[in-house]
Amino acid sequence: MLVCGLAQAQDDRESGIIYGKNYSFTLTAPRGWVLDDSSGRGQGVQAVFYPKDSSWKNGAAVMYASVYQKIDPNKESVQTVIANDIAEYKKNSAELKVVDAEPVLTRTDARSKDKKATVKYFTGDRNANAEAVAYVDEGKVVVMLVLSARSQKDFDSSLPAFKDLVGSYFFLGEAVVH
Repeated sequence: MLVCGLAQAQDDRESGIIYGKNYSFTLTAPRGWVLDDSSGRGQGVQAVFYPKDSSWKNGAAVMYASVYQKIDPNKESVQTVIANDIAEYKKNSAELKVVDAEPVLTRTDARSKDKKATVKYFTGDRNANAEAVAYVDEGKVVVMLVLSARSQKDFDSSLPAFKDLVGSYFFLGEAVVH
């Protein structure tokens, strides 16, 4: 995943284009959060978000974008990808609880009218983190937007920012030319 062209929005929020094989999309940092295209690179994450008074490494709550490339888009549904993601989480945290959350409407236009992200909440992992994952099916890929918090309190206070980030998501297309 690559980020190109970080830009300052009119309301002083940072936006970026994230692109790679079979995808390109935009995200805008929630008000009071930073869009950082370098701190997560060591972990293979090119777009990370954290509160302005925090950092990617030490933040009590952070967010990031991840992309899953479908092996066979005709056979892999978003539900299959979600089920596999949950199974991977549970391998490391047997006590994990997963709850369906309300879907979140993404930024839309005439071609992507009323697109919603499927959202799951994860609690009870081995590190006592609380996470929210928004899954957006884009044909050949599933885009995952993740909020990870060190406590339930930090999760609850960051949830509006997460919903704002998901609401800013806009898929540009799968044919990337650079």
